[in-house]
Amino acid sequence: MRAPLARPALLAAVALVATSCAFPVEGRFAGSSVADRADPTRTIVLIYNHGFSRERAGTYEALVPPILQQALERNSDVVLFSQVRNTPRLGRTQHGDYIEGAIEQFRRRDGVPLENIILVGQSCGGWGSLQAAAFTYPSVGGVVVFAPTCHGQLPHSTKVAMARTAEIAQLAERARFPLIIFVYENDSYYRLADWDGFEARAPRAPHLQIERLTRARVLELCARCSRDSHGAMWDARFGEAFYASHLQPLIDRVRARIRTRAASSR
Repeated sequence: MRAPLARPALLAAVALVATSCAFPVEGRFAGSSVADRADPTRTIVLIYNHGFSRERAGTYEALVPPILQQALERNSDVVLFSQVRNTPRLGRTQHGDYIEGAIEQFRRRDGVPLENIILVGQSCGGWGSLQAAAFTYPSVGGVVVFAPTCHGQLPHSTKVAMARTAEIAQLAERARFPLIIFVYENDSYYRLADWDGFEARAPRAPHLQIERLTRARVLELCARCSRDSHGAMWDARFGEAFYASHLQPLIDRVRARIRTRAASSR
């Protein structure tokens, strides 16, 4: 286990035994699984984490967001595993551990190269995806996070706010992987300003993109965000706005590296 920082319908349910901190890997594939593919070394795996400890939390369900559904529809070599957090209580520095368990399972059991794996996360799932890549797997194919946070709702105490600032700075300094971050104005869990200066602190993160959406832009893209911007990525309009410019180019770069690797091994 890591030391604290400061330092459409889902199918094919699976339950795997993880190697990281004894967290079992639980969740479902959306459509086909890695096992359905003839060559795992040519398969791109999206591991999606929503941070829920159950299939439903409040008004949100652990379904495939539209922006990720587009990835499945447009790329025949992509599979998506939607991971469910298997314990109701995890500290903010532990969310990366259960994600690391899934990475190891796909690598060791299925033979998927680390460079073929893209971590995708929302909220605590996004925070954990950043942790897993920054501290353990900097060679992943990429990380895409939406509203990454795991520090509770605003207002934060001075102690939590200071810790969060330090943790974001540390994640930036450790980033060595392609990274896309979406953050929103009027999110009830963080301030947009928390991410100020991230680019300057992350000079070694290739293809870094940070989308800071204003409140007006969020309302254009999300019908359910009248009170809170946190769930903006669940709207189909969000996917239409950002898939082609952000997620598809990342997938294309991973695929290009797979082809280069295959050609060099001949």
